Parts: sequence; structure tokens; C-alpha cells
Amino acid sequence: MLTHATARKTIRPPSGFEDHLCRREAAALLGFASEFKVRQLEKEGRLRPVRGAMGSAWYPRAQVEALRGKSARPLSPTAPRVRWPDDALIALLREKPRSIVDLVVDAGISISRAERVYRFWLAHEGPPSPGEGSGGADPRERRSEERIEHDALVRQLRDADPRVRAAAFEKLKAARR
Repeated sequence: MLTHATARKTIRPPSGFEDHLCRREAAALLGFASEFKVRQLEKEGRLRPVRGAMGSAWYPRAQVEALRGKSARPLSPTAPRVRWPDDALIALLREKPRSIVDLVVDAGISISRAERVYRFWLAHEGPPSPGEGSGGADPRERRSEERIEHDALVRQLRDADPRVRAAAFEKLKAARR
């Protein structure tokens, strides 16, 4: 039986540069999932390639290994700066009340991961009790009372009970007037 899994051919470095690494090898050595990050390092001037056949890029092994010791990630503000373990993210939530958006911005993690960690934290520890915050309200809540009430009515429109849906619809309709 033939399989269609194509193994990538290994290409050879240019003559005289046998100690150099191709983009794929450099990405693997730096722990990147794709070669794109290596291209970013090249654009930032942190890696200087030697060009081989058909414009292929080859990086000196010593230069790549030097980056391996440092933070090899690009220095853009949106790029994750550190690999945050879940316990460190929960410690951030304990330290100061944060929303999911704050987690994404402060820790530089993906939205889906922030949502998972936040749900776990809510289920096991939850937000501070009303007496702990300022004025008894949830300090992370940014919406006005009217908006909170409106959102609750919209959620009731999805209720399985038609009477609950009808009552919510009437309240929303009355609020528009």
C-alpha cells in the first residue's frame, strides 16, 4: 500500500559551509514550530544567512546556538514573551483581579488559553467575595448596571421556557421606548 506522506528531502549546504543550518534545522534547534520565526529573526538582523542554491538560507550553527541561550523570540509587543505555566497564570489572577482580556494582554497568551485558565480559576477559587472589592461590586466588571441587565435579558431570550423568553422580550421592548 502506498502512503502519501512525503518526507521532506534534506538539502545540502553550499560548499565550504557544512557547519551551517538550513531554516528548518535552525527552527528546530530554537524550538520553533515553524520556519517563519527564523525569517523574523533574519529580518530583525539577529541572524545573518549565507545564500545557497536557489536562494536557500543557511545560518552559522554558532550564531543559532547563541540565540538559543537568549530569548530568540521577536521583540514585538504582541508576541508572547515567556511561556507561562498555568499555575503562574492563576497566580496572576490571585494577585489582582483580571479579566480574560487582561490575561491575554499581560501574559501574552492566546485568547482560548486565557479563557480555559480563567474558567478553571472561576470554578475552583472564583472572584473575590463582594466585601473584598471596592464598594461591593465586582472590580473587574466594566459594564454599567443597565448593560448588565440588558445582557441578562438577552440571555433569557435563549431560555428553553417560552414564558421566560416572552417576558424577557417584553422587558427589552419596553426598555427601547
